[in-house]
Amino acid sequence: MQFKNHSSLIKFDCSSFTQKVYAKYGISLPRTTLKQSQQGIEVEKDDLQVGDLMFFYVPDKHPTNDIVGHVGIYVGKQKMIHCIPTSNVFLTSINKPHWNKTFLLARRVINVNK
Repeated sequence: MQFKNHSSLIKFDCSSFTQKVYAKYGISLPRTTLKQSQQGIEVEKDDLQVGDLMFFYVPDKHPTNDIVGHVGIYVGKQKMIHCIPTSNVFLTSINKPHWNKTFLLARRVINVNK
């Protein structure tokens, strides 16, 4: 997703993208993936609802594979929308082997008190 802004393009990384999407709906998220992974309540992958945040590790980014490094938004039908800084926004199946392997947790920040 790119927005034109005074003749230049604004590019997002994964967490700034989720932050921007949630802000459109009046929900404030922290800037970083790590901080976003601490918001709301944890939900099981089998219980995902539209709007849940999904967190993944990025191989070789951190010393261990238990540290979040990527975030996407679950959009239903086993798909998520996410952003990679060197590209644009993607709609991706969460059942692809890469995402199954690197999935760490999901968090619900919408309607957590209902």
